[in-house]
Amino acid sequence: MAKDKIIEITGGISEWNISKDYVKYMLDQVGAGPVIIQMSSLGGDMNQALQIKKFIADRGDVTIQYFGFNASSSTIIGHGAAKTQIYEDSMYLVHKPSVTVDPTWGSLNADQIQAAIDNLISKQRDAEASTLIVAQEYVMNRGMEMSKVMELITAGNWITAKQAVEFGLVDEVIPATSKKSTISNEVMAMMTAGGYTVPVAVVEVIDETQKEENLIQKIINIISPKNSIKMHKDFSFLNQVLAVEGVEVAENKVTMTLEQLTSINNEFKAKTEAITTLTAEKETAVTAQATAETALVEATTKIDAIDVTVKAATTVEAKVAAITAKLAARPAVTAEKPQGKSGENDTPTDTTDWDAINALPHNQAADKSI
Repeated sequence: MAKDKIIEITGGISEWNISKDYVKYMLDQVGAGPVIIQMSSLGGDMNQALQIKKFIADRGDVTIQYFGFNASSSTIIGHGAAKTQIYEDSMYLVHKPSVTVDPTWGSLNADQIQAAIDNLISKQRDAEASTLIVAQEYVMNRGMEMSKVMELITAGNWITAKQAVEFGLVDEVIPATSKKSTISNEVMAMMTAGGYTVPVAVVEVIDETQKEENLIQKIINIISPKNSIKMHKDFSFLNQVLAVEGVEVAENKVTMTLEQLTSINNEFKAKTEAITTLTAEKETAVTAQATAETALVEATTKIDAIDVTVKAATTVEAKVAAITAKLAARPAVTAEKPQGKSGENDTPTDTTDWDAINALPHNQAADKSI
């Protein structure tokens, strides 16, 4: 088997470093046949990158292998390759392109301020046009949806080799060339001490049993977990408790901070205490209801004993009516002696108006019944 022809490109892409002329010269030097370009570049001049991409595409037999950190225009160069690969311990970045803006110093009058604003607006339009060109590059050459491309380049986050392949930016991952490192509890402690938030989901898997996982992958998962997450908005109650738009899910796992878990715990505690209070109040109410029902039964029994007509009445109103009728039908009894008299010839000592009392309808009715 013939030995692969390899060209290594490292450094910035510019007219004085990794330029279109340099790459074309190197491609011509290796002669005909498949070529592997191993690239590690943080990008640079987009114009140079677009021309390099064309030289590679015209040749038609170039494989680009990304290693280390690759960003910006170096990702555009890969669009001209027949195949793109990335080492598993490498990083990848796509972002919106920048344009040069000359700063203005000193005091400005109204006209100068307006001129500066007009210049910035012009630069903004240039930047927007460049962004559109870059986005179309990924759409046309990588078959990505424009909305996904805009989401990635707007975020401008470093992503892992695995994520680069998942997003469709690179064709395949190839094994790292060096022994894989591990991340220990000491490293995790240093990350925490450095001010980085370590999600609970990550803390649970960082132990000595995970030595086979790549160090760079783990660090990225810790300091930038949002690179591969999706926002789930379906858990409305949970989102309300956490005061977030949606919970973050990556690889079918939910990532939460200690503060978020504390919020959930506090919510459960408050709900549990509320349930306990309501249960106690319910038991008190049930006991009070049972006592009242017993007293009602006892009172009803005593009332029903007044008369069979009262007992036969089925409602409170009917029982009151029966008792009223019973009282009205009671015979009147004439007093043997007027109140206040000790004998027939004694003068009454009270001032009771007996005529008014005897004139009452029920007393007259009682007198007639005698």
